[in-house]
Amino acid sequence: MIINNSINSLDPTKGFIYKMPINNNIISVENNIVTARLNKNYFCDYIGLWKGIYIEFEAKETEKDFFNLNNIKKHQIEKLNLVNKNNGSGFIIVYFHLYEKLFFLHINEIKKMENKKIPYNYFKDNFFEISFSGIKFDFNQIFNHLINYT
Repeated sequence: MIINNSINSLDPTKGFIYKMPINNNIISVENNIVTARLNKNYFCDYIGLWKGIYIEFEAKETEKDFFNLNNIKKHQIEKLNLVNKNNGSGFIIVYFHLYEKLFFLHINEIKKMENKKIPYNYFKDNFFEISFSGIKFDFNQIFNHLINYT
């Protein structure tokens, strides 16, 4: 919700980001209950362009005091690596419900991680925190961080 609200407030002269739809096959509909099977998506959750740079990112969340890297699927890591190798920018945004905090992780940072369970304090001490007010944040802070990161 926070990301979608933030996308809607982006200045279209600087860039745009789209939420990718979830691919699925409807199996049945009975008594207003839809049964569907999710297909593997080639894209991550969000794609876009900012000042000529292709970006793609995955949005994750946790209700625990740690984030488990196993929540990122292998094909998502591969796709973010591919984006990065082709001069785009691939990253992940993680939201901690317990602390109401949002963090940015570049794909290169994720590749270096040896421990699969990353505690909140490690995020707080090592990753870029995205400040937000209410129900949205300014994507420019992420883009400015990307400029400094690369």
